[in-house]
Amino acid sequence: MPFVDAAEPVEKEAQASAQTKISPSGEPEDKAVLLDVLSRFESELREQLKNALAELKQRIEQGPPFQLEERQKRIARLEILLNDPDADLPEQYRRVVEAYRVELDYAKTIDAYRALLKTDGNERLVDFLSIGRLALYYQTLNGRESGIWLNDSRRWQRLSGEGNEAITQGLRTARKLEPPQLIELPLPGPRKP
Repeated sequence: MPFVDAAEPVEKEAQASAQTKISPSGEPEDKAVLLDVLSRFESELREQLKNALAELKQRIEQGPPFQLEERQKRIARLEILLNDPDADLPEQYRRVVEAYRVELDYAKTIDAYRALLKTDGNERLVDFLSIGRLALYYQTLNGRESGIWLNDSRRWQRLSGEGNEAITQGLRTARKLEPPQLIELPLPGPRKP
């Protein structure tokens, strides 16, 4: 993750400070130095967590809009947590790592869900089929129209009747109504580098 290596300079300083003289009672003679190092480490880690969250938010905004509302809510909750100065640092770290894991899990799942599709100023309830982060499809509830998300142009493209049948089969497989099988689904074009 992007924020782990950023702690190295503070860590090296902490190691150097740890070599301070120890009093006969076993306490460091210069507690102020150690407290200062720890305080700076905490500040830098909090900043790196915010940067990691900003990067994750950007990836969500630039990727296929599957389960978008749920994902945006997760980011909003994390932003509130990371901006709370009284929040526990280990909890902040755990929750950011958890958000990354959830996003990574999306890459290896096939999911079918029902939600509103907003296109051309209209909203309608459709079934979505998400194939990892590779492809996102929709199909109207009557099964007559399907489409694929074109991430490069950030728009939906309607599919022909043949693609429609494949989406129906993919939805049934994702819902475990049919056994897993090879399905020929249309794919979006190559992504721009």
